Amino acid sequence: MPALTLFRLYDLPAEPPDAGDLRPVSPLVLRALWDEWGADGEPPWPAPAAHLLLAKENGEPVGCVGVNLTAPGEVGPLLRAPVLADRADLAGALLHGALWRLRWLGHAYGVAPAGVADHAGEALRATSWAIPGDVGSPPAERDVPGQEWGDVLVDLRDWPLPRPVVELELDGAPVLVRRPEAAEQLLVVDWIKDVFGRGWAAEFARAFAHDPVSAVVVARPRGFAEDPRRCLLGFIAYNTVRAGMLSSIALSEEIRGRDNGIAATLLSSCLSEARAHGFDHVVLGGVSRRLVALRAVDAAWTVPGSCPGVFGKGIRDR
Repeated sequence: MPALTLFRLYDLPAEPPDAGDLRPVSPLVLRALWDEWGADGEPPWPAPAAHLLLAKENGEPVGCVGVNLTAPGEVGPLLRAPVLADRADLAGALLHGALWRLRWLGHAYGVAPAGVADHAGEALRATSWAIPGDVGSPPAERDVPGQEWGDVLVDLRDWPLPRPVVELELDGAPVLVRRPEAAEQLLVVDWIKDVFGRGWAAEFARAFAHDPVSAVVVARPRGFAEDPRRCLLGFIAYNTVRAGMLSSIALSEEIRGRDNGIAATLLSSCLSEARAHGFDHVVLGGVSRRLVALRAVDAAWTVPGSCPGVFGKGIRDR
């Protein structure tokens, strides 16, 4: 697989890029510019949420760069008009503009292939990290010691697609790991608010704004108890804190700390849901027990410099 670079978008330079007239246009424009400028090979097929940023000088197109075009949270390809092929400043401005666009769209991280990331100037390089290729190496070697917490990058390119429902057994009775239904929103969010706090409840509520719902719960079957809240055992969500970021796994006190496979199945199911959404990479946000996550997923690494990341600026709620 090609070498990739991760950019911490929350650490981008405070000043926006000086990219002149840089604005989003239809991704279909890429096809015309690809042919006109004689780019090699074939242009990538645009993903559903694709953007193309087009740079103009004196009213004429001089360069373009894809945003979310190959996969959510990714930058590229990057093209310049042939007469400007040696304009390093233009390529750097296009990359900077694409990363700013990703941040504006709600991403905490952006991924770029080597041919695009190589155009980063000094300020952008300070926010970057070359994604390792040591899949399956010992978890401690994929961690960054000394961080109080950190974000964990997961490569999903070989991750399986989801199963609608996974049935497990707890104390001799079935429990289901599944996507929550819309009619369960108020029940689940109120339960999270009472058990885990308003901050987590607010994040989880965002999952219901997406279609399909960007969350997974573990619950006992309907009718298990007179109080339906007793059916709820845990949850995890993605695209809530930031685009392409998973929340922490939350388990009820009843099952917390028990070796029952529920936490691992929640994580695996949520990663599969994100893969089906089109992500090639996602981030587990603010993980303190990182070695547990790194043991569960071979293609995962702690991101250097990710503490406090996106979690150090918001007002804390109980």
